[in-house]
Amino acid sequence: MRHPLLALAPVLVGLALACGGDEEWVTLEPDADKAESTTKVEAPPPVSGGAPGLAGVKSRGSLRVAADPDAAPFLVKGADGSFEGFEYGLMSAIAGKAGVPVEIVPATFSELTDKLSSGQADLVIGQLSPSSEYSGVAFSASYLQYSMCLVVTKDSKVGDIGQLKGRKVGMYDDPVAQQVADTLIGGAYEQVLFDDYGYFEKLARGQLDAMIYDCPLARYEMKTFGDQLKVIDDALNITTYTVGVRADDATLLSEVNGILQDLGNNGVLARLEGQWLQSEAPQADFQTRSGKVLVVKRGDTLGAIAGRELGSPDRYRELYELNKDVIGSDPNLIYVGMKLRLPG
Repeated sequence: MRHPLLALAPVLVGLALACGGDEEWVTLEPDADKAESTTKVEAPPPVSGGAPGLAGVKSRGSLRVAADPDAAPFLVKGADGSFEGFEYGLMSAIAGKAGVPVEIVPATFSELTDKLSSGQADLVIGQLSPSSEYSGVAFSASYLQYSMCLVVTKDSKVGDIGQLKGRKVGMYDDPVAQQVADTLIGGAYEQVLFDDYGYFEKLARGQLDAMIYDCPLARYEMKTFGDQLKVIDDALNITTYTVGVRADDATLLSEVNGILQDLGNNGVLARLEGQWLQSEAPQADFQTRSGKVLVVKRGDTLGAIAGRELGSPDRYRELYELNKDVIGSDPNLIYVGMKLRLPG
């Protein structure tokens, strides 16, 4: 479990989007009479075999998603027992394309990709960043680009990430967080990795000098710890959350990418971000400690951005390689509001 359950805003009901030019509408909540969300306590049987992509999902009768069911504000059970949250809206949009309900396959963060590779789930949606450490998993385009925060105690003398050399720094047991810390601290430090609850409490008790944490999650934690802790930098970098798909199902990966592009271009991802993550998606380019970040506008392509920002459209490949974790395997798959790093 990556973070504790906290109070959430009311669920966004009946949110819909126009997919492509054919005005095919996909609701984020399947019909209640045929598509209620469920949680499996016992491991479901493998889903391997059958038709690839959403056709196979439809034939099985539900979209099985490996996720932490106690992961506010991304996924959480409401008072009536139904699921809600940022990532639940995303799951429902994908399931809606297949005309089936979402079925949550419960897993802690460290178990997510195992549920996928063992065939117990069709997808992983759970604050997962692309990494070569995950075998047998292909990653979609990004559904959220966010920064990591630097959190310290209210009375800390630390005012900059560069002051953490030789200090004790906590972070989630995630390769992306560790890479950010290694790069920006710029020297030796004591790394404390978490895979359970208690990390904000440890910082508040003085067992750590600082913590590097995903900003969307830190904002929720600060509702509880705001009188003891403070965020001193909320723009360390740009990193990303993506959907995990089994590497042998290229059809499903392509279909998920198409849905994400539609969700971005129609403003649905931005609306989910505003509702659940208490942050407005940026409309203009901005700066982080790791460099400038560009916000994709309607009509943009990587070639057009490279010509405008880098002086030549031929440098689109350089732009793509820098943002491959955000864009995914198809350089043409960008959407309005996507945040891309620019070369320094």
